[in-house]
Amino acid sequence: MIHSQMEDAGYQIRQQVLNPNQRQQLEDNRRIKEQMEQLQKENASPTRLYLRKMKVQADVNLLDHHDSFYHTTKSLLVLFQIMGVMPIVRSPPGVNMPRTTFNWGSRAFIWAYLIYAIETVYVVLVAKERINKFISNSDKRFGEVIYNVIFFSIMVPHFLLPTASWRNGAEVAKFKNMWTDYQYKYLVVTGKPIVFPKLYPITWALCVVSWGVSFAVIMSQYYLQPDFQLWHTFAYYHIIAMLNGFCSLWFVNCTAFGEASKAFAAELSNIFATDRPADKLTEYRHLWVDLSHMMQQLGKAYSNMYGIYCLVIFFTTIIATYGALSEIIEHGATYKEVGLFVIVFYCMSLLFIICNEAHHASKRVGLNFQERLLNVNLTAVDKATQKEVEMFLVAIDKNPPTMNLDGYANINRGLITSNVSFMATYLVVLMQFRLTLLRQSAKKALIASLTTNLTNIAAAKTNPQ
Repeated sequence: MIHSQMEDAGYQIRQQVLNPNQRQQLEDNRRIKEQMEQLQKENASPTRLYLRKMKVQADVNLLDHHDSFYHTTKSLLVLFQIMGVMPIVRSPPGVNMPRTTFNWGSRAFIWAYLIYAIETVYVVLVAKERINKFISNSDKRFGEVIYNVIFFSIMVPHFLLPTASWRNGAEVAKFKNMWTDYQYKYLVVTGKPIVFPKLYPITWALCVVSWGVSFAVIMSQYYLQPDFQLWHTFAYYHIIAMLNGFCSLWFVNCTAFGEASKAFAAELSNIFATDRPADKLTEYRHLWVDLSHMMQQLGKAYSNMYGIYCLVIFFTTIIATYGALSEIIEHGATYKEVGLFVIVFYCMSLLFIICNEAHHASKRVGLNFQERLLNVNLTAVDKATQKEVEMFLVAIDKNPPTMNLDGYANINRGLITSNVSFMATYLVVLMQFRLTLLRQSAKKALIASLTTNLTNIAAAKTNPQ
């Protein structure tokens, strides 16, 4: 207590007597001395002062114990394993290896091969049935072609699953391990664990909702579409459930980023109330960079899947909207068009959830931290802390926490507006094409009618009786 008071008094005297350059030199010397003493205690190399230690060495049991993210979201991982969507596995307790692994020959992957093969056989049978029915149908109007394309487009994610999802399994395992390491680093730096109290019930609810929405969407098509047979529905349940599952996964990860950044921001505010928080601020800056890198890794790990996901949503929404509008113009509104609007609403809801959650997560991790640091009164802190605040702001600027699909697209609210803009453009073109066909058909019908009437009139004149 007395020693601390003497240090404070000495600090105040130096602030009054020495000029700014002398105070800065004295502060730098003090920090170097403290760092060298710390290196002697740890018997470490001086390079540790300049190079950050990227990997945390910890007992695997400790990593498992403090991996709150895995424990609260385990249900979704198990669901993906059962569905064969993402066969990554958790390492057994006590085994000194990465906590989440990906292996093409694992038991989870063998199960994925089996379930995917069974599903593929059934999906191909339904696709073949729809193709044969369309070929044998005498109605070959452009609208009927578009109508059949809609349900083929929904099948696309199933056939692209090995390329879009399985191929990135190693990156997904890396992302999961980054979460595991980050939680332990956070505990070491702050002294408090990260907890996700809301994620456990949310994840379980989303597992149920994913399949519930799948049944609701497909059964609505069965009742609203006249040629949608009951046995066809079983080819679509797992596909829609898979799309819902990936949407749920995105929601869970974005929510976790939001919860982690909220706890982190509270700890960041607390350290400014301590004396000379520069050293602690350095560790917090490293933690923030790890959090930003995790957000970037999320987009990289699932880039193929969510890229195809967005394309399927974009294509299906355009075709379904066009099909519904063209049928309404030509024949009036029926239950068939209601079914198509259900598909449009479903696809746009998925797109909105993904983009909106990514926007909120990026804002919480990036903008909120910038605002907190910019609100720091730099005149009330020492020079070292001022430098750390500046470096923290530079780190946020150079490592923006964006959800990027491996360079293809940024997932944010801007993606919604750009998609809606493109959809409107293509819909206008398609509707112009459709109206041109209607005008040509009406013109042909009018010419045929006039020809018939003229023929009848000429026949009546020839045979007056």
